[in-house]
Amino acid sequence: MTDTDDARLVALIDNQLDETARSALATRLVVEPELRARFALLAAGGLPFSRAFDSVLVEAPLASLQAKIDAVAPGGATSRPRLGAVRWIGVAAAAMALLLLGWGIGRYAPSPSAPASIALQDDDWRRAVAQYVSLYTAQTFANDADAGANEAALAQLSQNLGVAVTQASVALPDLMLRRADMLAYDGAPLGQIAYLDAGEPVVFCIIRNNEKDAPVTIETRDELAIASWAHGGRGYLVAGRRPAQRIAALAETLLPRF
Repeated sequence: MTDTDDARLVALIDNQLDETARSALATRLVVEPELRARFALLAAGGLPFSRAFDSVLVEAPLASLQAKIDAVAPGGATSRPRLGAVRWIGVAAAAMALLLLGWGIGRYAPSPSAPASIALQDDDWRRAVAQYVSLYTAQTFANDADAGANEAALAQLSQNLGVAVTQASVALPDLMLRRADMLAYDGAPLGQIAYLDAGEPVVFCIIRNNEKDAPVTIETRDELAIASWAHGGRGYLVAGRRPAQRIAALAETLLPRF
């Protein structure tokens, strides 16, 4: 993992890559778990950075940000900042927006059913999954389907997630299982099983993060249909660029198995 990789990931999140670079990075995300985990962290706003910005939020964040911007732009508002200053301002503004819209909302508008920090964290892992799954294409898993490798990968998922993840438990009608990967999100083990459904990628994810039980909900993010629920301290998600009814039906098939 290099600073260049981080720069490319940020450019991908900001939709600043051309098609060739985007495709190359998407391929690396499929085969490099460490890069994928870093992308998930950056896409979610870099959660570990929240503690470093707590004091900024408490002490009039907008005023503080303006003071820092003024400090790197001598000569007043009419001066043209240096390139480094422009970059700093962009990063600071982006970080502040994420803090105010994410952690700020989570802290000051808590859900009556669960602590805001837990609810927001749960939402963040779903958002991170949606971000990288939106990059998948019909060619992403074209060369994956090694039964032996998949069996070993599912056994690893079972061990790390604490649930029985087997060929039988994750089998879905008319879907071809292509690969299984062990990931992590914010320190929690996250397993992903990838399929092809009529040529379109579909994923089933399990995260061991002590979520409270919750029924299946259906939503759309980044043109993906997503069905998610929680049971036994684990969050579950099915996502794909498929009709919402199709994704919901797949979730209902998996629900009683976990």
